[in-house]
Amino acid sequence: MDYETRLLEEKQEGKEEATIAGLKKLIAALRDFGGTNQQILHRLEIDYGDQFTKKELENFMKRA
Repeated sequence: MDYETRLLEEKQEGKEEATIAGLKKLIAALRDFGGTNQQILHRLEIDYGDQFTKKELENFMKRA
């Protein structure tokens, strides 16, 4: 693996970590405003459904 490929992979990993951190903040904010788990999951599917499966989103909700 060359240096440039490794840099691109690290950049992608950093983006995913940032996305997950943002996702967890969104979950916390929606809970603070009284969102139900069903409402929150629906919102996550709209915003992040192209990046994560429904099961992954449910797991983020459990951990957030």
